[in-house]
Amino acid sequence: MRRSLNVYVIAAVVFLCVSGVQMLFAQGYDTPLNIQGLHRTTLQSAASRGAGGISIGLHNNVSLMFTNPAMLQNLERIQVSVGAVYQNSYTKQDQLYGGLQTHSAFNLLTSAVTGRISDPDTILGTPTAGDTVQRPFDDIGPNWTRSNTRTAPMQAFIAVPFTFEEIKIVAGLGVVEYANFDRFYQNNNCFSPSVLSVLNGTISTRDLGSNPYHTQWYQYYQQRDGSIYGYGGAVSAGILANLTVGISGLLLKGTVDDLEARVGRGLMTFYNNYLRLSKNDVTSYSKTGTSEFSGAEFTMAAKYSGRFYEFGVAVKPPTTIIRKYSSEMRIDSVTAVSALNHRVDSLHTVWTSSPAGEDNLKLPWRGTVGLSVKVSDRLTVGLGYEIRSYALAVHTGADGVGSNPWLSASLWQVGAEFRANDWLTLRGGVREDHEAYEPLSNAIRGEAVKYAVYSLGLGIGYANVNFNLAYEYADMKYVDTWSNAASVNRELRGNVVADVSYDLPW
Repeated sequence: MRRSLNVYVIAAVVFLCVSGVQMLFAQGYDTPLNIQGLHRTTLQSAASRGAGGISIGLHNNVSLMFTNPAMLQNLERIQVSVGAVYQNSYTKQDQLYGGLQTHSAFNLLTSAVTGRISDPDTILGTPTAGDTVQRPFDDIGPNWTRSNTRTAPMQAFIAVPFTFEEIKIVAGLGVVEYANFDRFYQNNNCFSPSVLSVLNGTISTRDLGSNPYHTQWYQYYQQRDGSIYGYGGAVSAGILANLTVGISGLLLKGTVDDLEARVGRGLMTFYNNYLRLSKNDVTSYSKTGTSEFSGAEFTMAAKYSGRFYEFGVAVKPPTTIIRKYSSEMRIDSVTAVSALNHRVDSLHTVWTSSPAGEDNLKLPWRGTVGLSVKVSDRLTVGLGYEIRSYALAVHTGADGVGSNPWLSASLWQVGAEFRANDWLTLRGGVREDHEAYEPLSNAIRGEAVKYAVYSLGLGIGYANVNFNLAYEYADMKYVDTWSNAASVNRELRGNVVADVSYDLPW
């Protein structure tokens, strides 16, 4: 009866963890899939990405419409543009373990090296429980790698300049990739409750003989694929000789595929100076489904032009993005094991369910300022500074409970554009990007993961056609730290971005 009750409790906890409740895994295993990926917004302009992400100082570029709508004022003719992106990513996690005091078998199991150890020599006597080599039930190692490629349309624009009451106005329409949700996370050595948590306390080694410590050992991974696209328009007006203002709006809509899985690896029971591994109450689950995102975003911008410089600002007011999700879930729990061999399953219980609901994310004010300087007739240098005040973002779950799951960041962009001749433009730069979370046991609490994105680009113009090409390289790395272990997480990304525009000759 107790075993059956335990299984139902485990199943209930698993269901709550994966159905949208804001629960942080104690050892930094990531939260259940909800709003992950919304912070990875897309910069649509190939020219801007080739120049380190700057927007001020780049002229005749309709694809800046939703980055800084005031830049539309630089168009002199009707312009149409289309673009796409090719993305290649390589993700990996390497886990490093030290010895766990009084329980030497622990790091051997988590490091998957027990196969190098022979069984005890029984000639000298019958081995005790502490002498027996504990071996895993699977061949899952601590480390993993994953490669992924993706090609996707990025933007389509049209903009028309005209004059009204002697004021130059440029209006445009566009379809863009707003956010790229492609992501993958995995940890092959998860524990519930945590054995190694620095923040919540590690396992106590006192009185384990009479009161052993039980923890479930499992593999966890999640994957999300897809994008949110934005559909909208923008308008800019030259209200003064050197001052331009603009506003843009996007309706956001998109569906992404979600996958979450937990693979039970065993129940670890810690005694005073040894541990045992069994399949008691081991629970696994898989959950597949979709998330439908919808919302709106507006951008207000202004640009002031001097003889040798331009200064611009763009701000995004608060907005709410809604997620509707539906999924199918299967939970498998071991309810009994062999009476003769506790390592052999005797009985399983399987549940299925269809979690569904709605949550939302309210984004706060965000903004960017930029400055470009015309060093010479051929060379322009630009700077940008972006404020992402994501710590003020509020996620409201399906249960109506609000939380602040993200961290803020302030990011720099530095780039240059060199006009080699009438038909060739060269670009280069570097910008900062960030994730909305911090490493586990971060030395500086509240500081988000940051990394540099390096880029090179070129522009080719012939007659009324302009072709822009950019390459970006990013190496994101951070380390999650526990009491006797560390996980080195790394993601390398290479993006090839291209767009082509045409100025109608009238």
